[in-house]
Amino acid sequence: MAVAGPEVLDDYVSGLANRLIGPGRAKRDLLAEVRDGLTDATDAYLDAGLPPDEAARRAVADFGSYRQVVPSYQVELAASQGRRSALLVAVTMPAVLVASRLMWTSAPDVLLAHVFGVLQVTAAIMAVLTLLGYGPGSRYLPTDRVPAAVVLTRLTGVGVLTFVPVELLTGGVTYGFRTHPAWFLLPLALLVAGRSAVSCLRVSGMRGAGLR
Repeated sequence: MAVAGPEVLDDYVSGLANRLIGPGRAKRDLLAEVRDGLTDATDAYLDAGLPPDEAARRAVADFGSYRQVVPSYQVELAASQGRRSALLVAVTMPAVLVASRLMWTSAPDVLLAHVFGVLQVTAAIMAVLTLLGYGPGSRYLPTDRVPAAVVLTRLTGVGVLTFVPVELLTGGVTYGFRTHPAWFLLPLALLVAGRSAVSCLRVSGMRGAGLR
């Protein structure tokens, strides 16, 4: 005879998964924690003598409706995506800077090459400051009714998407889109950073999750 309780939990967790947007691993970990918590609560009701289906329904009711729990979980996922994007920029921009040094000999204008390098250093510094902002620095953000982590993730997405075309254009003008092996690192790094920035805007801009 099938036990109905677990099906109730599966339906709830599945519904929650459909309402959340975020990095795959972070989202899976979050949903696993939710499932574990619901299972523990269900077991407690089973020990109290309730039938499986009723025990699971009680556990879900105690946990909260989607309207109650989705906003806080979406904030958590938004912060995870924002940190991921900032870390990506903080790591890749120094690598691009090193690669650009290898191309200096082919740069028609050394001054432009220096400007190109300054952009990369600035991006890396801003990324590090953004990572700090998810900690104690979040209290200085003008959050209004929107959680600080969501504000910072939106700013990260906008900032990176603004930086990507500027960096690509500057690099192209500086090095003339040459075929130097190091040149191919730049568009690759910017493509990855740009995709991550788009994800920042997606996870921090859900209308239905109470984040606006």
